[in-house]
Amino acid sequence: MKLSRNIIAALFLPCLLFSCKSEDEQMKVIHFDNKLFLSINQTSEDILVKPGAADVTRTISMATAIPVDKDITATVAPDMSLVKDFRAEFGIDAQPLPTDNVCIENPRLTIRKGAVASPSTTIEFIDLGELDTQDVVYVLPIAIKHVDGIDVLRSKQHYYYVFKGAALVNVVCNFTDNRAGAKEWSTPEKFTNMRTFTCEALVRQNKATNMISTLMGVEDHYLLRIGDAGVPANQLQISSGNSKVSNNKMTFPAGKWVHVACVFDNGSTTVYFDGKKVLDAASLGRTSVTWPAYGDDPKEQNNARYFWLGYSYSSDRYLDGEMCEVRIWDHCLTEEEINQTNHFYSVDPNSEGLTAYWKMDEGDGQVLKDSSPNGNDLTLDKATRWPRVSLPE
Repeated sequence: MKLSRNIIAALFLPCLLFSCKSEDEQMKVIHFDNKLFLSINQTSEDILVKPGAADVTRTISMATAIPVDKDITATVAPDMSLVKDFRAEFGIDAQPLPTDNVCIENPRLTIRKGAVASPSTTIEFIDLGELDTQDVVYVLPIAIKHVDGIDVLRSKQHYYYVFKGAALVNVVCNFTDNRAGAKEWSTPEKFTNMRTFTCEALVRQNKATNMISTLMGVEDHYLLRIGDAGVPANQLQISSGNSKVSNNKMTFPAGKWVHVACVFDNGSTTVYFDGKKVLDAASLGRTSVTWPAYGDDPKEQNNARYFWLGYSYSSDRYLDGEMCEVRIWDHCLTEEEINQTNHFYSVDPNSEGLTAYWKMDEGDGQVLKDSSPNGNDLTLDKATRWPRVSLPE
């Protein structure tokens, strides 16, 4: 039943009258004082820093609960007197972040009359990679200062940026019921008729729930997948059309991280698990490999097959687990190169011959950035979880 115009007007009128009230009049209605606060939900943020890390930026702003009757101006600035409060509250013997490592673009912020929020300002943290974060925790307290014409909400008057040493891998991408592919490659020639290449990934299979789970590649051409008819659902199989190869050394322990390296050399395939050779120069009857992007056919309706992470042939072949540090090289890595210190967890993005490098450390969103200079980004079909980890364990 539709509401009559009179009923609608009766419901709308109180809202209209309230919006026309002054700040003081609104305070009498809602029974609290309008106060200024930092527009941030939590009280602190951990920023994980690796040696040689790039600069980091954050934004911050101020707000009030209801529109203000006049311009409200204040400063957001470091307040090192709060370091002792941080130590007491969090039980961490943190050191103040050196002032040379921080720059606030515009510390003086204003909430204009009739508004409830100020513009954001940018905080830039500089040269963090030069700090000794492996042995020292640093903190930068930011506080509202020099306020005119309004009280400040004490519980949201300050915020702590905390800088800690990072593991080599701190976040990974979950592929459960998901996949990632490229509409187009920035360097399609590098994925065409590959006669030599190496593909790598750090993989954690949580559960062997699917008969077939996919790591990467192209169905009916050259594919790294887990399981098949007659193959255990936790055992890697290299599939190339009608030719397939697998063995019980290529098994993923449930819930454990495994580094997989697959080396293709003019028709022969060699596989390493955690740097140990588990498949030696198997031939699959193919002397070159092409991994095309999906273009205008993401549903593969034209019966063509394309390169995916976590997908091959049908949507029930996803990986029930996580991946990170996925790389494609244009040459055959040697056993010595695969076993170099920390190679499983990180390589130089500017390494010679690196075709694509998906670190999967974004922590949010649906784009998997290519950390190599080639710009071959991938896109997830849907939003996913980004589990926090600390690798090597």
